[in-house]
Amino acid sequence: MLEKGRISARQLTVLVFLSVVGDMILIIPAVVASYAQQDGWIASLLGMPIGLFFLWLMLHLSSFYPQLNLVQINDRILGKWLGALMSCAYLLFFLLAGSTFIREVGDFLTTQLFQTTPIRYIHLLFVLILLWGVWNGIESIARSAEILLPLFIFICMVLIVCLIPQMDLERLKPILGSERLSFAHATLMSSVYPFGELCSFLMIYPYAAKPSHRQRDVLLSALCAALLLFSLVFMSLTVLGAYFTEHNIYSTYLLTQKINIGAFLQRIEALMATAWVISTFFKTVLFFYAFAVGTAQLLGLSTAKPLIIPTSFLMFGLAMMVAPNLLYYVKTIVPYWIDWDFTYAFVLPMLLIVVYYMKKKLKRG
Repeated sequence: MLEKGRISARQLTVLVFLSVVGDMILIIPAVVASYAQQDGWIASLLGMPIGLFFLWLMLHLSSFYPQLNLVQINDRILGKWLGALMSCAYLLFFLLAGSTFIREVGDFLTTQLFQTTPIRYIHLLFVLILLWGVWNGIESIARSAEILLPLFIFICMVLIVCLIPQMDLERLKPILGSERLSFAHATLMSSVYPFGELCSFLMIYPYAAKPSHRQRDVLLSALCAALLLFSLVFMSLTVLGAYFTEHNIYSTYLLTQKINIGAFLQRIEALMATAWVISTFFKTVLFFYAFAVGTAQLLGLSTAKPLIIPTSFLMFGLAMMVAPNLLYYVKTIVPYWIDWDFTYAFVLPMLLIVVYYMKKKLKRG
């Protein structure tokens, strides 16, 4: 194997939790509310089992060859040439998705916290941290996630508890008042966006410990992350209302500005920014890692380290090319990104599973 490091099942579940939350912690309320309005919390709730099914499908694919990563599985199921073509499709997605997450970090920090800082400097600092994490291997990434998870959960709990007094359930009315097609679209988005991008874990499963309960733990971790996202959607709708949630892409960040307890505990939005950067970092670093290791595997290299620095330059450049500005990103990329996620989370894994069972049946015959 290219990767010599190993991670425990607990570290795997931590990475799954942070990846499901990822960049969604800030933007999922606005995305869901833009289609389902005040029914966004119902769409978010209904999207959980669909998203867990996508994750189970990917876990099922990985169970065919537990010792192999995605590139090797493609080669084993589809053969050398078709498998390489499938692997290239996934590697392209890893590269573009990782670059898009870097751009999200730059847009958020330069519009909300560092308005006078050029976005390329934010990208450069973030890419350097990503490079350092991937260079040190999956073990270092997993251990860092274990250390930072308590801080992340603490910040989220502070946000939710401090906003309870400002909740108004009247803002959720009329219940089921949105259009059916828009509601279905919101449900699909709430399932595909958080769970669909877990396909990067198909490059990590071979390096994780394999206790009998690993699949159950991964699904439970993803469910906990989905419940956290549901809580944030519910808080946004009951505190801000459907209109302000829909028209503010960083509605969760806006929630922290509403916190004011005794004129003492207030203006803690920097904590939410910290939590979002933590979860987005781990989601991005896994895409970076998946692209570097997958490319090395496809090219037959003995190690992925020669590709790490070129990959960092490539992601840095693509992050600037993904969108000319934030408005283009919100209006053009976000609504159609669901097609990419759905393809790589459901369509392609289902295709691989069908081909695997067909070959198995023909071999028996």
